[in-house]
Amino acid sequence: MCEVTTNGNIQLSEHFLLGEFTKSNYPEVYNIPSHVAIENMKRVCVWLEPLRQAQGPIVINSGYRSPQLNKRVGGVSTSNHLTGCAVDIRCSGIEQAIEYAAILIGYARETQQDYDELFIEKNKYGRYWVHFAVRPSDNRRKIGFLNG
Repeated sequence: MCEVTTNGNIQLSEHFLLGEFTKSNYPEVYNIPSHVAIENMKRVCVWLEPLRQAQGPIVINSGYRSPQLNKRVGGVSTSNHLTGCAVDIRCSGIEQAIEYAAILIGYARETQQDYDELFIEKNKYGRYWVHFAVRPSDNRRKIGFLNG
């Protein structure tokens, strides 16, 4: 995987770096976020810190995606990844995915904050991840299970 070479070590929060949110399997595809997208990623990290405290280190599969990268990976044109508002978190299986989702929902309840999307997803190879998104406003609290 390739990381953003420019400013990849920028600290988004205590435990998360910009490079974790911008890594890609396609180094030839431009994937450098705007300042607005970086601020959105920082907002997502506020939610990820309690998850890390409860579960230990977590692995980001996908964070920010430029329009070019989003198209390359088959993302939808309205994806929250395009604005830095979404993250996909690797899980070892369904049980871990449910634990992650429960922690994020608990944080929402505890802080009385809204999130936009919380999906447990599974691809055709049986790998699980949690897709989580939080926008600056107009969060919808969408929850679901998605199979690829």
